[in-house]
Amino acid sequence: MDTRHVHVQHDAEAGVWWAESDDLPGLVSEVPTLDGLVDRLATMAGDLLRAHGVTSGTVALMFVAAQRLAP
Repeated sequence: MDTRHVHVQHDAEAGVWWAESDDLPGLVSEVPTLDGLVDRLATMAGDLLRAHGVTSGTVALMFVAAQRLAP
């Protein structure tokens, strides 16, 4: 199975969740909720994979989350 890593972070100041991926060039998004972000990324990932010539097989998205803690 082809696994693509997606880095997810929450920006509390802006009130959004955002994501980017070196494994899927062009995958950059931000939305107010984590569920909304996951939904959007699933759609975007499929579109980007097809644009990069990946038309068959199973691709897994592995979400890697980080949160900055106050000192």
